[in-house]
Amino acid sequence: MANTVANNSYHHGDLKNTLILAAAELIEERGSIDFTMSEAARRAGVSSGAPYRHFKDKEDLLARVAELGFIGLHAAVNSAIERLPCGSIDRIISSGHAYMRYVTEKAAFYDLMWGEVLIDTLENAQLTTLGAFNELVDLVDDWLKSENLNTDPRELAVKLMSMGHGLVSLKMTKRLNRLAPNLCIFQCLTASTHTFLQGIKDEQTNRQR
Repeated sequence: MANTVANNSYHHGDLKNTLILAAAELIEERGSIDFTMSEAARRAGVSSGAPYRHFKDKEDLLARVAELGFIGLHAAVNSAIERLPCGSIDRIISSGHAYMRYVTEKAAFYDLMWGEVLIDTLENAQLTTLGAFNELVDLVDDWLKSENLNTDPRELAVKLMSMGHGLVSLKMTKRLNRLAPNLCIFQCLTASTHTFLQGIKDEQTNRQR
């Protein structure tokens, strides 16, 4: 995550981005958000009071780190689907795989991005939980149009998102090892998505008869 920002957003002398990078590095190293503003300032090479010129408190800084996480997720999903046909199931599945891969690789940021700590702070930000969800809605809507199906894409997106999110949660909490130790979450998502969407098609076909 830090490397992504260093390549794309960081400019020499930009204290705000330097502090965001410093906080991201601390979280990644420790696997938690258990650090102080003074530690972030020290990592950035500035005085302990300097962060407060850009962030009102630690929660404000964490929100910016979480946004950084969603920017990385957005890039990962776009990279995974960019060469796949618009409206295809493969595009939906690949977005889910990209999400699961990104989240498991960035485990230290999982709670920060998806937990309750920043839910109110991030509510109005552009690239957050809602932004990631809306991207999935668009993919589902493209598929529905390609299949000439009349169903609410947001409702389907919630159900699809719950599959990937649930599998990741089971994997990251190590509960999956007890329930089904040989299960591959990527193969499971692929099979479940095909079954689910085929069921949607069959249901509408039956209604039209």
